[in-house]
Order: sequence, then structure tokens, then C-alpha cells
Amino acid sequence: MKKQLLFVTSRLPWPTTSGRKVSLWHYCRGLSERGFEVSLYVFPEWDQPRTAEGKPDFIRVVRFAAPVGKGEKLRNLLLRSLFGKNRWPLQCALYYSRKNAAAIAAFAKELAAEVVIFDMIRTAPYMDAITPRTVRKILDLDDLLSLRYSRQLAAGVGDVSVAGRYAGGMSTLADRLLCRGVVGKWVLRFEQKRLQRAEVYYAKKADGVILVSPEETAAFNRVLGEEKTVAVPMGVDVEAFSAALRMHKAHRTFGFVGNLHVAANVASLDRIVQHILPRLEGNFTFEVVGPCPPEVRERYRDVPGVRLLGEVESLVPVVGRWQCMLSPIAFGSGIKTKILEAMAMGLPVVTNAVGAEGILPSPALLVAEEDAAIASEVSYLLFDKARCGVLGDEAHAHVAAHFSWQEIFKEFAKLGL
Repeated sequence: MKKQLLFVTSRLPWPTTSGRKVSLWHYCRGLSERGFEVSLYVFPEWDQPRTAEGKPDFIRVVRFAAPVGKGEKLRNLLLRSLFGKNRWPLQCALYYSRKNAAAIAAFAKELAAEVVIFDMIRTAPYMDAITPRTVRKILDLDDLLSLRYSRQLAAGVGDVSVAGRYAGGMSTLADRLLCRGVVGKWVLRFEQKRLQRAEVYYAKKADGVILVSPEETAAFNRVLGEEKTVAVPMGVDVEAFSAALRMHKAHRTFGFVGNLHVAANVASLDRIVQHILPRLEGNFTFEVVGPCPPEVRERYRDVPGVRLLGEVESLVPVVGRWQCMLSPIAFGSGIKTKILEAMAMGLPVVTNAVGAEGILPSPALLVAEEDAAIASEVSYLLFDKARCGVLGDEAHAHVAAHFSWQEIFKEFAKLGL
């Protein structure tokens, strides 16, 4: 008989249109294969339907969180974030309600759940709803948001979304006043300090913690003073991306993948277009794949050689044509899904230390920090198609050896799962 596991998630894991959804989908599949019957309590993103349509067979039951009322959000912000004893991060305050806490506790009891996993720091306060000591509580942080925000502050970028996509987004006026520029940096600094404290506080309460990056895992265990955190890296469906290996490469064509509604991706693209592309000689085509807001599209619409393709149905037919991928990450933490997927498609990747974080060294992962050095690596790859092919084969083999989901599922055993 399978053991019962409840996963409290910050989004519906399907369709797998983002890195986090990909991880959640495969984590649930892997846990099912390891002998658990997996059920979900979902805080859906604002544009996700509240329906289990499309539910994969390896998930037993899906229930949806009740919307958190404005009054309770305000009370949480005042009494828990601004003046509370533990000073919750803003995102925890915006996700929490007593009604959902009671529903999670009742659902876990109904299932006779032996394990409850909480997805990201924003759902961590719901850990207190699970009172029986016999139930294992796992905190899946994904990556350390406090580290990501610290790097964002160092980069001087103040855009921030503390509610994720659950709250439905704020009005345009509120977004401009609270989440951008000087005020955005203040909010980001406020949130970073609370996140740093909350990550440690809830990790100590949990029976186990998941991060994707081995480097972050080791550092966080040192902070905790115990080996409680386990690295369960991002995986890649290597077989699905292998079709790109047989594709013809477009001459002197390369690109970048990223959701341009995200500040880190916009900052990365700004750096590429303004400081790296002008250093390249000769004609080239630089393609950008991912959702793109009108202001970004307008900014780069007429730049020679740059094509903004927007969101595409599948990465393989587009990215598979490139000779290489250019992805210096402005700021962030954890493992970058887009870099692993590009490597799985047989592309060498030019990135920086932040982009390479959590990925074992490979000749196909070309790491540089300065604009001139990054441009030099790209120029060499665009000039030497044969070298691209050799490095591309190495990239695919590297991901297949170290980042296939079946290998990654074995890491759950370190958490007793």
C-alpha cells in the first residue's frame, strides 16, 4: 500500500510552462514512483483555472486554496510583517489565512498523510497547521530568495514582486509606486531581511529542507548547524530535448531565453543588447524567446540583428536552430532551467558565474564575467561551427549524465522519502 503525501504548492504544476512548474510536476512524479500517493493543496497563480483538468495519473487528489481576503491580508501585513513577533516576509503575509490553515490540517488528517511538503517560503507558515509529530514536514525552498534579493539589490535593480503570481498582480499605479525604482528597492531590502530570518526559522522547524543548488545547500547547512538540507537539483527531460540534436543550425544565429516580465531577465537582456552585442563583428541574428511586455519590445524593436520572438509553443524548433545560447544572468540564485535545457538540446552556453551556479563544470559551459570576455566567447562560437558541434555533443552528454530526472529522484532518499 502506498504512503500518503500532501504537497502544498504555490501554483498548479501543469501545464509545465515555467521552470518551477517543471520541477513540481517531476517531483510529484518521482515521489509517486518512490511509493507515495501524492495529493495537492494548490494556491493557483492568478491566471490558472481552479480545475484539476489535465491532472496526471500520478496525482491522486487536487484541492484549491480559498482566496485570502483583503482584510486578512491587511491584518497579516500589520500584525505579522510590520509589527509581529517573527516579522513574516511580505509574501508569507499575503499567502496566509486561518481558513486555509484549517483546510490544510483537515486535508492532511483526511488523507492520513505521513508526509507534508510545503512549496517555497511563502507557504511555510502553514507548517504550524500540521500538529501530529508523526507527520514529517518538508520545506521545499527551491532556492534562497534572500540570496536572490541580496544579489538584486547589489545589481541596483528595484523591481520586485513579493506576491508572486498568486495575488493576481497589483494595479498599474500600485505596481509603479510600490514595486519599482527607489521605493521598490526599499521594499526589496525590507523583504530580504525578513526572508533571511524566515528561511532559517522555518528550516529549523521542518524535518527536512530541499534546495536545488548544491552550493546553496552546503552554505545553508552551515548556517543551520546541521545536515538538514538536501540538494534536489533541477532535472531535464533529456529525451524530449534530444530532437534538437538532429536539427540544422542557422548560420550565425544564437539567442536568449527568459520571461521578460521578470526583472532579472530584463536586466540580463539589457546588458546583452547594450554592452555585449555591439562588440560582435559581422552580421548575426540574436533571437529572444519568452513572454515580452510592450515596453521591452518597443525598446529593442529596431535594433539590428535582434529578433524578439515572444512566447513559443515549444523551445526545440526554435532554440534547436541556434549555434549557441548567450545567458549571462544579472542576478539570481539556484539552478537555471533554461541553461540545462539548452545544453540538453546540444548547445554550448556562454554565461557567468551566477548562471553556472549548481551545474557541474563542463567544457560546453563557457563562463566569463566581463562584457569583452563574454563577447569573445560568442564570437569564437559563431565563427567556428565545428567547435559548436563538438561542445554541443558534450553539453548533451553532461546533462544526460548528471541531470536526468531518474537520477535526481534518488536524492529524495536522503530526506527519508
